[in-house]
Amino acid sequence: MEKFLLDPKAPGAFSSDVMHKVVLNGIDFELPDDIWDVIDDAFGNYWNVEVGYGGWPDFNSAVRSISNWLQKEHIIFSLDKIATIVNVMFDWIEQIPGATLDDSEVVIPHNYEETERLRQEIKKHERNLKELLPGISGIPVSNFNDTLTNFVYISDKLKEFYPRTYSRLTKLFNEMDIEWGEIDGTKDIWIRDYMPIQISDDHFIVYNYNPDYLKDSGEEYLTDSHSIADGFLNHCNKSHYDITLDGGNIVTCAGHRVLTDKVFQENGKEKYDPDFCDYISHVLDSRVIFLPWHCDNPQEPDADVYGHADGLVHWAGDNRVLMSNHRDSFPEEADEIKYRLEAVGFEVIEMLFDVPNPNRDFNWAYINYLQVGNKIIVPTFGIPEDKQALKYIRDANPDCIVRGFRLRDIAKNGGALHCITWNIKK
Repeated sequence: MEKFLLDPKAPGAFSSDVMHKVVLNGIDFELPDDIWDVIDDAFGNYWNVEVGYGGWPDFNSAVRSISNWLQKEHIIFSLDKIATIVNVMFDWIEQIPGATLDDSEVVIPHNYEETERLRQEIKKHERNLKELLPGISGIPVSNFNDTLTNFVYISDKLKEFYPRTYSRLTKLFNEMDIEWGEIDGTKDIWIRDYMPIQISDDHFIVYNYNPDYLKDSGEEYLTDSHSIADGFLNHCNKSHYDITLDGGNIVTCAGHRVLTDKVFQENGKEKYDPDFCDYISHVLDSRVIFLPWHCDNPQEPDADVYGHADGLVHWAGDNRVLMSNHRDSFPEEADEIKYRLEAVGFEVIEMLFDVPNPNRDFNWAYINYLQVGNKIIVPTFGIPEDKQALKYIRDANPDCIVRGFRLRDIAKNGGALHCITWNIKK
């Protein structure tokens, strides 16, 4: 009797670009590319890994090794989905005539040499696998995104605190035929941070809004996210969750939600706690990508006390993600952000500026633009970087109408257009 091993270190092992066969008793059996494409999609391009085993001799080893690697890479993929796929693979082997499966190994009889019969059995179970995999392709993915929105809200405080900006912005909304409205009863202009997250046409997620950067301000600037959602979305389908989030720390990118790992600190959790990772994915109905965040000294000029993903990245359609010029201040962190996005198949376009005297007070903020359907408004600041930023965004969004909007007064306080708007589909 011989063990059936899926050897991650061997040429052609579970890697989407090379594995097209399995080996039984020294006989290679080719598997169609589309089968492995389905598996590759199911794991979101995570098959190309070394899990540290010479092979997976049993079910638990397979699940455990995959799970450990995914956790190490901060990738969210629930254990039940991993287990289901591994179970299908082992069931496929078990159904081969003469093979046995127990708690320790999969074995194939030495005397089983009817290669054509074996090929037919493999093909039958390939079909079963292909039918099953699309239904278990990881955490259910919400594909709702900015391109589907058709209405934008601003806080009633914007008119009170920044009347000229309010007047110019609403005028631009009208010029671009963007429908808009105001939300009453807010306590600051940063409406993105406390309003619910829309995950489908008629479903919103409501969370606790209690950021650490407002701890010293008492209740004066702290909008109650639950009460305002109940009052404003009284006819909508809402789910309330006991989790602390900032809307500005949630960026939708092609079926993924991108957050900085500050979310763990805000919820009193160890970084990348697996149970909490699963919970976030459940709340957001999506796969989650965590970006690194640090703030060693909040008093430093470049310190990021907010930890918002919408100040780092913006989805630009298909697999394109625009990334801010974070590299200018934190090159190592920028490398890690880019790596984590590219690891799941995104093309990352960094907005780096070629100007004699970069203006770091403002040039980080272009990424914080607003998109409503196919209309984009980009914050501008009357600096040389403006022209290059607009080109980056227009090139990345070729089917969109892109306009600039001067926003120095808002940006000097740490936010920009995405922060002061809340776009939804009505």
